[in-house]
Amino acid sequence: MICKRIPIQTDGSAADTHLDTYILEDYINAKTDWTRPLVVILPGGSYAMTSNREAEPVALQINSIGYHAAILRYSCAPATYPTSLHELALSVKYLREHAAQWHINPDKIIIMGFSAGGHLAASYGVFWQEKHMADAAGCSSGCLKPQGLVLCYPVISSEDSIAHTESIQNLLGNSYERLKEKMSLENQVTDLVPPAFLWHTFSDDTVPFWNSFRFAEALGKAGIPVEYHLYPCGMHGLSLATESICNGDPNTIEESCQSWIRLLQSWLMHTFGL
Repeated sequence: MICKRIPIQTDGSAADTHLDTYILEDYINAKTDWTRPLVVILPGGSYAMTSNREAEPVALQINSIGYHAAILRYSCAPATYPTSLHELALSVKYLREHAAQWHINPDKIIIMGFSAGGHLAASYGVFWQEKHMADAAGCSSGCLKPQGLVLCYPVISSEDSIAHTESIQNLLGNSYERLKEKMSLENQVTDLVPPAFLWHTFSDDTVPFWNSFRFAEALGKAGIPVEYHLYPCGMHGLSLATESICNGDPNTIEESCQSWIRLLQSWLMHTFGL
């Protein structure tokens, strides 16, 4: 395993913004030209922090199916849009630049996010081709293209009736009124968004499931392949929903939701293979 911490900095970045890699090495005596897909993980935390529960435990699950992983600890408030989005662009660029060295398949880079991290992942999915992204990363738009999205109980909408307003306000700061409408990502979907896997719980009373539902609907209308799972029970922020990461809170254990990671693994293998 190649575990490196790479500083990621752009205008407005927090001093400790970084990318942690979980790069698999040749453990099956493969040929010298072997490559694997990579999943970039964006933990949630209302754009106020990045959660540990949605970071390394998830990366290790991704590794277990033979995929590389990386975790971006992106800048949160008081950093504002588009700082974290540009940090993600820089991270994707960095990983593609090191694809040959680390046996990453540069055509199979998937962006995965939880809650507010899901909003960041979805933002990347809908905005990756915008000129400011390439300008910030110092590369062509093609270098930034994602091949897939994984959105776990994501913040998507800024519509008052279903929004997680705290996340959107933390993201936009003083630009809240000016950019609020743009951050309603269900209205930003085009045919340039990659295939996506989404899951949520019906009983999520922090980020209502309508966020992911409307994004899945928009993907379908745009002809983008989507797999969407809506579980009936479970609080917000479950991560893997297992006892191993419950941190003493039994409400974060939800056996009925634990299948999501297996379903994701099946989707990844079906969509991207190895």
